[in-house]
Amino acid sequence: MKIAIISINAHTKVLNFASPLHSVAFQSFLKKHGIGSTIIDYKPNYYGTFDARHPLDYYRDHPDDNPIRRQKQFQKWHTLYKAREKRYDRFEEFIQTYYHKTDHCYNAKDLDTLDLGFDCYICVTDVIWKYNKNSGFDRGFFLACASMKNKKKIAYAASRGASQYTPEQAQKFFEYISDIDYISVREKSLMEYINSHSDLPVSHVLDPVFLQEKDFYQKMAILPVEKNYILIYLAMEKADQLVKTAIAFAKEHGYDIIELSEYPDHETLAEDVSYKLIYDIGVEEWLGYMMQAKYIFTNSFHACCFSIIFHKQFYAGDRAGDKIDSLLDLFQLSDRRVKGYQPKLAQSLPDIDFHPVEELREKYVEESTDFILTAIQNLENSPHQNRQQLIHSSVYDPSPSPQKTSLLKKLHKKLIKRG
Repeated sequence: MKIAIISINAHTKVLNFASPLHSVAFQSFLKKHGIGSTIIDYKPNYYGTFDARHPLDYYRDHPDDNPIRRQKQFQKWHTLYKAREKRYDRFEEFIQTYYHKTDHCYNAKDLDTLDLGFDCYICVTDVIWKYNKNSGFDRGFFLACASMKNKKKIAYAASRGASQYTPEQAQKFFEYISDIDYISVREKSLMEYINSHSDLPVSHVLDPVFLQEKDFYQKMAILPVEKNYILIYLAMEKADQLVKTAIAFAKEHGYDIIELSEYPDHETLAEDVSYKLIYDIGVEEWLGYMMQAKYIFTNSFHACCFSIIFHKQFYAGDRAGDKIDSLLDLFQLSDRRVKGYQPKLAQSLPDIDFHPVEELREKYVEESTDFILTAIQNLENSPHQNRQQLIHSSVYDPSPSPQKTSLLKKLHKKLIKRG
């Protein structure tokens, strides 16, 4: 059975270190179990014509309507122009080194007309099931392109991120996933959502980075020359208050600060402490900085994952959605949440005892492994099936609930009286 993997990997606007890494982890996991696969070099529909190597050039040609945001974008990417080139090139080197992928890059329209000759498609994490306000759902990430019709399909650790679906969006969402033979998701809340609106079987599994042991990443990692530092890594959201908390923590304990994010102005927050922003690195260096950090302050889901894998003391800051909360709850680490500016809380928390955490990780890895290997084995000997009939009809009803209707009537009466 020829297997293809579709995930967020090469084409990311923010060059998130975990995006190419989780795809490698999953493909290598399959290979370790004697299962060959090919990663489809896939460009999401929301990516458009974005220039990942030169964001400044792109934003000059596509300026933000808001003058304040526009100025901040120009200033940031002007400062990071050369560093961004190096970071992009390091990402490309990683992909060329570790991926077994298609030679050609595809999008959803391509996959409507081109059959790549695979028998089974697996969509694999990260936030692949979000609804984008400009481009909608990405059909490639739902394995819903025309060339995939009647092909065998698996979803592994899919996420919808912080988004919530309207009734119309939910209708399309369930239409898409009903055509997937085996469904697993990364967040408990998404599993509960699917369960509440359908009879589709769905499993809760770990992110694919957990399917590899620590030594898998140690072999990749490039260790930094710096040693006595606290690491800050932010994803998508700036989190100034978490940065201030980390700086206060560093002062208290006599550590330097190294940040691997994309916010040059954070240096202005670092008074009386050694602060260094390092941006022009690749995945291997990111792993090395994670491994050698004394403490990690982050709002990144995957940085939390690797803190657990590497047994690092870490603090998780604010982030939209519940994916970090879901992860911390799974490993009984919810107390590592440090929201806002809370240096006293960070300093008062005891170090993590990783013995019970490791026991949980081994248990969840076994369950996640069993899901994906069983799904692949079963599909080798069975045909694809569409399970549209397992969706509850209530999902498709966009009309207001009786409670909402009653509230609307009361509001209407008030407005008439005021009028």
